[in-house]
Amino acid sequence: MDSSSRVFMLSAILMLLVSQSMATVAPSELVEDVCTEIEKLMMAYGERSGYVAKYDECVNALQMDPRTATANITTLAEISVQLAISGAKNAEALIEHLLGNTTPASRKPLQNCLSSYVNITGHFENALSGLNAGLQSSNFDIAGVLDLVKICELELTKNQTHILQLTNRNHYTRMFVEISEFLITRLELYHIANGFTQTRTQG
Repeated sequence: MDSSSRVFMLSAILMLLVSQSMATVAPSELVEDVCTEIEKLMMAYGERSGYVAKYDECVNALQMDPRTATANITTLAEISVQLAISGAKNAEALIEHLLGNTTPASRKPLQNCLSSYVNITGHFENALSGLNAGLQSSNFDIAGVLDLVKICELELTKNQTHILQLTNRNHYTRMFVEISEFLITRLELYHIANGFTQTRTQG
């Protein structure tokens, strides 16, 4: 088993174990509020990203990090972006694994998807850095992720390449775009209302 296959399998197993262990843990009031509001907004304004974040999916996703149980709004925004980074890196590992076990016809769209996910990881990492420097730049970086996901999907569609695992990865990435944008916007509004300029202030 090559290194990319090992990383993908270990990541998938870890995500499954964590999601199962958190399934019986009640979400915090903040997580309940955030995920309820996200679902309402997505249902009201349509599928901007091609995805409507469901309440249960939102809760389960955030609860993958044990810090979520006691997180304030600042920490929850960080957790969301950090989980998005982990998910994007997992997608990279998946695509590298697929490239080692694919037909010549599928190689080009997968290479384009890999390029997209390398850039997606970079966008999320820049957004995480922006939480310490400027929230507007963080939202700008996260917004750019959607175009990169669409590029990957268009390449797969154009070449009639159907890979359920990668479709699920794209779904997961969209979900964290919606969650992260909502949290960062809410955090920004909190800081404006309270006259804060540093995102490390307790929210």
